[in-house]
Amino acid sequence: MTKPVSSRVCRSVGEASELLKLVANANRLAIVCYLMETEASVSALEDELGIRQPTLSQQLAELREANVIEGRRDGKAIVYRVVDPRIKTIVHALRDMFSGLDDVTGRFGMAKLPVDEVMFD
Repeated sequence: MTKPVSSRVCRSVGEASELLKLVANANRLAIVCYLMETEASVSALEDELGIRQPTLSQQLAELREANVIEGRRDGKAIVYRVVDPRIKTIVHALRDMFSGLDDVTGRFGMAKLPVDEVMFD
């Protein structure tokens, strides 16, 4: 159980904590890193990240509900992209600290990002 935040603490602490929890999940972080480089459909994300469709759909739903990503219809597929500038800032900071987070799409020579199927909530 989480303790209530003191009224003496910055009002945005709760909001910041929730945003960090959202990207603390390895699958969601991989999805966001990928979508920062290119828009992608569920099938493309599944192929590129190796996340099985049920897990992927659950994680995409959480990111959509938090208004981090949005989808647009392209024929029969829905194509997703990152829309929250705060997430972009967080991912850029993480990329400065962890070099393996850049070029998730492999467009610049990096191998696919290893994501285990066991990394879901």
